[in-house]
This record gives sequence, structure tokens and C-alpha cells, in this order.
Amino acid sequence: MKKTLIKICGMTNTDDIKCANDMSEIDYVGMIFAEKSPRCINIDIAEKLITACDNKKVVAVFMNQEKDYITNVINNLNLDILQFHGNESLEFCNQFERPFIKTFHVKNDSLNIQAEFIKYAHAILLDTSINDLDGGTGRTFDWEIINNKLIDDVSLSLPYFIAGGLNSSNIKDLILKYNPPGIDVSSGLESDIGKKDHLLMKKFIENVRISQLEYYEKN
Repeated sequence: MKKTLIKICGMTNTDDIKCANDMSEIDYVGMIFAEKSPRCINIDIAEKLITACDNKKVVAVFMNQEKDYITNVINNLNLDILQFHGNESLEFCNQFERPFIKTFHVKNDSLNIQAEFIKYAHAILLDTSINDLDGGTGRTFDWEIINNKLIDDVSLSLPYFIAGGLNSSNIKDLILKYNPPGIDVSSGLESDIGKKDHLLMKKFIENVRISQLEYYEKN
């Protein structure tokens, strides 16, 4: 049975990091440096979170930001992976010489993946776009869009993550129908913006585990 990769994003405090540490199923924790996000943190806070983090890969999330800013974050923090959540080019993403995740946005149930990223990215991530809001919408997209040839081609080369509106209630449906290689969740586990509900985190992880077992029993 191939385990679903789990990324918990929008981490802002050490309590949530410590809760994630206790859950071996969580593979990645995401820290947002995009200024427009209500979960944006600075280098000082990120350093404290990374110090508290144990056995998780740390992902730094950027969105259409200047090279110098990103370089400064990289030079000051012990990061594992970069995530580019805007319309960054392949050349821009590659220049930092770090593993990176590239986000592609599903808008009006339409998805346009730039195929050149498949060769170079650590993974790609699919997230909901509504109006001018790319990510952080708290809304799912039509998961049926996963069933296309390009996604099949992607999955042969690298993992992809599904994001956008995931929570402990709908994650079962996603896994039982599509069993994606990775999932990314943030606001669906919050009691308030930037503060994770630890009971919801545990319930989410439990539902992922149960759903995967059921999926492989049926397939």
C-alpha cells in the first residue's frame, strides 16, 4: 500500500508544530511567506517553528515575490523545499537550486499545467482559484479534473498534491474515489485563522488512514 503524502500548511505557532510532531503520518509542514496571506509569518517566527519541528520536511511557500526576498529567507532558515504558489516561471523556480513544489490553479473547473515543470519539480500542487484569490479559498474544485492524461503523465514522474477546501469530512470521499499521491490542508483544520484545531488534525489523519485502507481493500 502506497502511503498518501500529507502536508499541513499555514503553520504559525509552535503548539501546532508540536502537535504535528506527534503524528508520524504527516510528512510536510508548510510555512507561508506570501505577504497577502493571513497566515504569513516572518523569518524570526519561522526560525522558532523550524527549531520545534521534528522529523517533518519544512516547506516555505512564496507567491510572486522578488528573488532577493526569497534568497534572504533561504539563507536565514533551514528549509527543505520551496513552494511557488503564483505564476512563477520554470527559470525563476530553478534559479534557487532547491527542490520545489509548483502550484497550478484550477479556475472554473479548468486546469492548465505547464508540462515543462514535470521534469524539474519535486512535486506539483493543484489548488482552487476563485476570482482573484489563488489559494486560501477554503473551497474544493471538481476533483474529476484529476482524471485526465496529463495528470496520469505527471504521476508517472513525480507526486502531485490536492489542495483547496480539504477537511476531516470530505477527505474520505477524495481518497476513496481518487486516492491522490498527496494532500495539502490548511484552513480546514483551523479553529481560527492561523491556529490549528488539534482534535481536527487528529480526526483528519485518522480519516486519511482509514480511507486508504478501505481504498486498497476495494482496488
